[in-house]
Amino acid sequence: SGSGLGSLYLHQTLAEACEKAALSVAAACGKMRCVFGLPLLDDGRAYSALALAEGGVITRFALKRGLTDGQKAVFSPGYQGTIGFDGRTLPCGTEGEMTIDAEGFDRVRAVFPDDLAEHLEKINGNGERTVYALPGLEPAIAGRMGLLAPALAALLPRGAVLAYANAGANESTTDLVYAGDAAIMQDGRLLSTAAPFTGEVAAAEIHSGQRQADNPPADSESLPMDRDSRQPFAPIAGPRREAWCRDALEIAARGLAARMQRIGAQAATLGVSGGLDSAMALLTTRRAFEILGLPRAGIYGYSLPGLGSSARTRGNALKLLEAMGLAPREIDLKASILRHFEDIGQDPMVHDAAYENAQARERTQVLMDLANRLGGLMVGSGDLSELALGFTTFGGDHMSMYGVNAGLYKSAIRLIVRQCAADAGAGSLRDTLLDILDTPISPELLPGQGGQIAQKTEDLLGPYELNDWMLHHFLEDRASPRQMLEKAQAAFGNEYSRDEILSRMRALFKRFFASQFKRNCMPDGPNVLGV
Repeated sequence: SGSGLGSLYLHQTLAEACEKAALSVAAACGKMRCVFGLPLLDDGRAYSALALAEGGVITRFALKRGLTDGQKAVFSPGYQGTIGFDGRTLPCGTEGEMTIDAEGFDRVRAVFPDDLAEHLEKINGNGERTVYALPGLEPAIAGRMGLLAPALAALLPRGAVLAYANAGANESTTDLVYAGDAAIMQDGRLLSTAAPFTGEVAAAEIHSGQRQADNPPADSESLPMDRDSRQPFAPIAGPRREAWCRDALEIAARGLAARMQRIGAQAATLGVSGGLDSAMALLTTRRAFEILGLPRAGIYGYSLPGLGSSARTRGNALKLLEAMGLAPREIDLKASILRHFEDIGQDPMVHDAAYENAQARERTQVLMDLANRLGGLMVGSGDLSELALGFTTFGGDHMSMYGVNAGLYKSAIRLIVRQCAADAGAGSLRDTLLDILDTPISPELLPGQGGQIAQKTEDLLGPYELNDWMLHHFLEDRASPRQMLEKAQAAFGNEYSRDEILSRMRALFKRFFASQFKRNCMPDGPNVLGV
């Protein structure tokens, strides 16, 4: 059914459809034993359940007892006893209590992954030789993919086997992406794996009481990464960071690809400003089209110069499109913006909020209307830093049909684009991306002097490096302001004074809470970094 249906789990029509689908899965399994998740509706209550199919029929269930706050809003806690299903009364238990006879092993236990530690504590190492079947629901987060199975396997007693299968491409990508990875492990050793996003299976022959000497222990790639003290969302520079950058782009692209596939979109429109965010959005869109096998000609990137656009960014926008093999399209919006000013009585010499925001809204309107005409989807480029600080035009760059950068800090995008430039090798794409990286960050809504950029975002908001550092410790680590101050002084040394850090922190929190109304109506977008 998918995991994000909320109160629809209480709807009888959905329950009946899930029951019918579960029976067809069981029948298709034939002589195999299969454990899979589904929602159950019984006596007006919904349960998050694991089903066991054997001999072509479902024979029992495990109902989840330990629920998160979000799950409690919909699901009832599991219990041990019986439950009605398909006109029958079937046995049900809770975490780890659904056991299956297994040749060569004492039993197979079906367990929800987040309940495994509690279950093992309960049985207190009774020496049984067990296979643990864990159907997972672990979102793809850059730097963390593939880490859950080794972490869970490390909890198991000697000789026990872990069989793990994660949710995959059929899940909603409203804000999370799932990679469909799988693994079979014994004694901390990987017997078989299905890599993220491949759609493959993990299969292995397992033997009771035998160490699998032919397979090496899990390597360093499966260990938690050492984080950069100044960029705590990313690994320290090196191969792990390079992989992290590629993972981040891949997760965002998979989210966009799934959305396009669901709505039948064959084209995408996006504004290409010659800046960092739109470059990231274009790179992500290109990868999504590769995943879907769609022709690159369906990517409609537009340079949309307004009253504040500089020659440098305008040139880089067109160069970037050409370097990626796309038509260098441009729509000059100056005349339509000035006509709009005339319609609303705005003096074009008054550079106020209306002067700036009207340009951002005009760009959004043009891109959305083009998407409608082309039968496509408008890809948004607004990033997590801007959304947190409220540095977006309400109904302008704040809005899109899918926001691929919404889960990425500005400084994370900088790392990813730099890695894309390195991966591109020598040539125009690399050169253009490097010039974009060296361009001051700006919304370019005010006229410049002599063709130069007039607005520099970091002059107003402070350095993104520091803002993103504070945001991450606040959102991910739940750090208090005092803790953040102490950590920032340790991380940045003398680069920022105590008063500078406190000043930026006050400004950040003021903007963060005042801008909640903008985040209340944001487009969907993938959570790439876990925030």
